Amino acid sequence: MPRALFFPSYQGGGFGRTADCLAVAQELVRRGWQTAFVLDGQHSSRVRATGQLVLDPHCPLTTVLGRLAGLLRRGSGRAPVYLLFTDMSFQIVRDGLNSPRVVRQRVEAELARVRQFRPTVLIGQGWPLLSIVGRLAGLPVVQIIQAVTHPAAPRLVWWQDPPENVIGPDVRPVFNPVLGDLGLPPIRLAEDLLAGDLFLVHSIPELDPLPGGLANTHYVGALVRQDPEAMRLPARFGDLPCDHPLIYVTVGGGAMGNRQFLETLYAALAGMRITVVVSTTQRPVPKAILPPQPDIRYYHWVPGPAMIARSQCVIFHGGHSTMVETVRYGIPSIVVPFHTEQEANGRRLAAAGAARVLVPDPSTLRMVRGRWPGGEFSFMARYDPFPSAVQLREAVTEILREPSYLIHARCLQERMAGYGGPSQAADLVEDLVVF
Repeated sequence: MPRALFFPSYQGGGFGRTADCLAVAQELVRRGWQTAFVLDGQHSSRVRATGQLVLDPHCPLTTVLGRLAGLLRRGSGRAPVYLLFTDMSFQIVRDGLNSPRVVRQRVEAELARVRQFRPTVLIGQGWPLLSIVGRLAGLPVVQIIQAVTHPAAPRLVWWQDPPENVIGPDVRPVFNPVLGDLGLPPIRLAEDLLAGDLFLVHSIPELDPLPGGLANTHYVGALVRQDPEAMRLPARFGDLPCDHPLIYVTVGGGAMGNRQFLETLYAALAGMRITVVVSTTQRPVPKAILPPQPDIRYYHWVPGPAMIARSQCVIFHGGHSTMVETVRYGIPSIVVPFHTEQEANGRRLAAAGAARVLVPDPSTLRMVRGRWPGGEFSFMARYDPFPSAVQLREAVTEILREPSYLIHARCLQERMAGYGGPSQAADLVEDLVVF
């Protein structure tokens, strides 16, 4: 029986990358495969609840997240509301892969899980150690990937030249000594760590364009997991008014814990003759700062796909998985990104005419410098509230009044429907693996 071992990148906190892997895993299980995940943290229980085997990495994660959080708050006393960085190297810092020793430990821990499960193929989404583990284990590697991080053509900031004063962490002094000791070729860029034998672009060319002729690279459209409940609105949503436009807000737990964002959201949308459903992602809403407003409703949990399909507009942070969901259901959106990768996604939607993207004025960003074992690095950050209530209200008004946004969203929906999603992805995996 063929076996697939999945390595989603889970350090960022969002569930999107794990969900992409889960969609492919469920399709492979339907075809008779055995599957398992290597991950820990908050998403382990959600994956186990689907019946998937989860293998804990069993390796203490030595991170610099605490130090990085202090750096981000330096001089302001609060976390930033927007970060501008230029490439995948910042993920390496975030994930705590900050020394050759840590990289060796993590590679050994993951090789132990490979030996334990004995997979036929390794499949990952954004996890920078996967290609190393695959080459050492002699196994084919499948990368679920976005165009901006494809190792053959990486360009996170695609809409302009990257700011010259933003210098990413140099990951070569951390990884190349390990790669040399293991007899593997060195890397030039962080994106080189996403090498693979098969690349599955979980999107469409209009939103994730790549140069033509890239080897072993295929668009597969939306990777949507099998979850019948996701399209059913529970009874508590049955009293949503039908005579007003419905706006769905899903921007991640970080924003839901941000008092200023909640105040902005309330000031922008209250009294607009719309119904607003806000997913708090299990975060408590500070009711003391939000006077009762019957048209704005907060829920700890919302069935995202069902609510997106029911909405006239979605306000979200630019996460790739939510972007794909809005396109899948042909719903226009407003993107309020918290960092550059999300801005890149929002700008693609806006360029296709299906969204407004609200980004800070570059003049409001401040330089932040840091140091790690690879040397100094820098990025830009904004700590002041963004967007303003006026900006958000104007964007919602435009989306609802201008029919072209819906027309363009439906065009993207039609294009997305032409791809096979998890079924197409599973076909490509089976074509790669001979068993």
